[in-house]
Amino acid sequence: MFLYQKLIDRSTLRQGFQIPVEFHHLLKAMPGGMPQHGETRNVKVVIDGVGYDAQLKNQGFDRSKYDGHADMIQIRYSEGSALVKRLCEVFCSTWNYVESIKNLPENINRKFTIRIPEEHQEFLALSTTDLPNVYVADCITTAVKAEVKTEVSTMSELDFETFEPREDKSAGIKQVTRLQKVRQLDRSIGDYLKLLYDYRCQMTGEKVGDEYNTLVVEAHHIIPFTESMNNDTSNIIILSPSYHRIIHKAKPVFDRTNLSFRFPNGLVEKVKIDKHLTNG
Repeated sequence: MFLYQKLIDRSTLRQGFQIPVEFHHLLKAMPGGMPQHGETRNVKVVIDGVGYDAQLKNQGFDRSKYDGHADMIQIRYSEGSALVKRLCEVFCSTWNYVESIKNLPENINRKFTIRIPEEHQEFLALSTTDLPNVYVADCITTAVKAEVKTEVSTMSELDFETFEPREDKSAGIKQVTRLQKVRQLDRSIGDYLKLLYDYRCQMTGEKVGDEYNTLVVEAHHIIPFTESMNNDTSNIIILSPSYHRIIHKAKPVFDRTNLSFRFPNGLVEKVKIDKHLTNG
């Protein structure tokens, strides 16, 4: 089951990353449940069939000092570990970029956040498995993005968003192309967001099909995936089918600051429900 997709940055390539609060309910549903406050578990992160040691940690901060603060869940690993070496190999585009910026003479002694430009952005998508404390990491690298971009170059954005992965029944094993793999991941992320919003359209607040005992909402890429190759949660909004078609037809501009769509005719409509875009 999809758990979380992380934009690769320097911290991810050195020591680990935090899993945001809105994903904690997925941790609770995994085999073994979520670690208790202050608990650290040894886990395996599987990349291309190879398992690497890491830790799943629920930070044990003093709750009396931070009353009401949510749990802080992190995937942690040591800087010289085999997992770090593998991540730096796989995400070499990001690693080379951040090191080149960090090693500039004017930055040697500075502490600052390095913003990753779009052309270098890579993602690690973490999924739970049926085994306790075992996770699978799908690596969306610049090379993967380039291959997928070639495959989707003749597709419309709506065609991509409604793309159905196929299985070759005549093959001895399942053949999954880059496009199918990325689309399956994209679908998993979309399914998570649908669940997060209780299958309501973020723009209208309506729960489409509820009166018929069925639920129909769709995941839409704010910046078209066929252009950005970005299926991070920060680039996805959940819409009713009709509103989704209006967006594709009218092509409004999304204002992330005000969380609104500005249509060519001057109409501005704000997002009614938001649980993830503000932090994206």
